Amino acid sequence: MSNKEYKALIEMRDQIIEYLEKEKSICEDALKAYEPGVISEINEEIKVMRERERIKLNDRIYELKRHIEVIKRMYPNG
Repeated sequence: MSNKEYKALIEMRDQIIEYLEKEKSICEDALKAYEPGVISEINEEIKVMRERERIKLNDRIYELKRHIEVIKRMYPNG
């Protein structure tokens, strides 16, 4: 693999990481709306629905973090 091709792969890797970091940030911001006390839940069904959404967002954030770490290890700069 030529140096030019390797640099192109590094650039692509960095762009993917940047995209995933932005997605993670969006999910983290959305998760703030599900913190306890942000909206007082009157109905038990609403509480359950909000808790499910909070769990989904936490799972998504964890998944994105895992993907980011794997991709960072691809095509190391050294």
